[in-house]
Amino acid sequence: MRSIVLLLSCLIAQQLLAEESCQRAPDPSRIAIAGGSITEVLYFLGEEQRIVAVDRTSNFPQAALDLPQIGYVRGLSTEGLLSLKPTLVLGEDDMGPPEVLAQLTQTGIDTVRVKEVHTAQGILNKVRCVANVLSLENAELVAAEARLVSQLNALESVTVSKQSPTAILVLMFQEGAAIAGGENTSADGMLRMAGIKNALVDVKGWKPLSAESLIKANPDYLILTDRAVSAAGGLDKVYQNPGVRLTKAGKHQHLVQMDGMSMLGFGPRTLSAALSLSEITQEK
Repeated sequence: MRSIVLLLSCLIAQQLLAEESCQRAPDPSRIAIAGGSITEVLYFLGEEQRIVAVDRTSNFPQAALDLPQIGYVRGLSTEGLLSLKPTLVLGEDDMGPPEVLAQLTQTGIDTVRVKEVHTAQGILNKVRCVANVLSLENAELVAAEARLVSQLNALESVTVSKQSPTAILVLMFQEGAAIAGGENTSADGMLRMAGIKNALVDVKGWKPLSAESLIKANPDYLILTDRAVSAAGGLDKVYQNPGVRLTKAGKHQHLVQMDGMSMLGFGPRTLSAALSLSEITQEK
């Protein structure tokens, strides 16, 4: 009997996970957020007073760190969420696990996942979606969008061409191997937004790269998250990595360190990060 109940819960959750919605929430007054980019959007919209809890990826702005936490975006706890009495659980499209979403729905708590598309337009659509879920008036949304327009316009003129520099975006180092983003990742979307070609042309998803793989890809630039640099023991240690030092990026000291969430979260800050990255790689 227990296995049947669990199976039904998972089936319900799978259906929920297939349905991304921007429909107005019945009661968005007390929001638990699963996903750092969604937290950023609420602060960007000036609606942070609705937030009762955030997940561990919500590290910006600084004020978000003082809010109660509900665990990791893909490892939420039903008990932890229920104790905070949210009227809405609002998350990125990979929030979970499925059985927790099913349990929340069974208790009557509204759950909404916001679709993620790794483009500049995708960021604008995310902001619009959250605004609609919160039932913000059109004038409020127009004012918020106006703050993104100049960045959106600037990024529209940035394109990837044969002359564009190549780069690899490294999320993390594990035992000396770079964990980097190939096709169909936020890293690939970020590089494209900045007018940079992803040097990992034959790699899909996030993959560990051996020294040989890095040397073969031979990127003009290596883009590193703060987390990656910290894990390596600092930028000097990254330069000493056997794979890094024999690439064009290593030889010409074209290593760029940036905050990982600002680059890969695809919230409002990602537009600024893409513009900065474009300027850095075009000026050298």
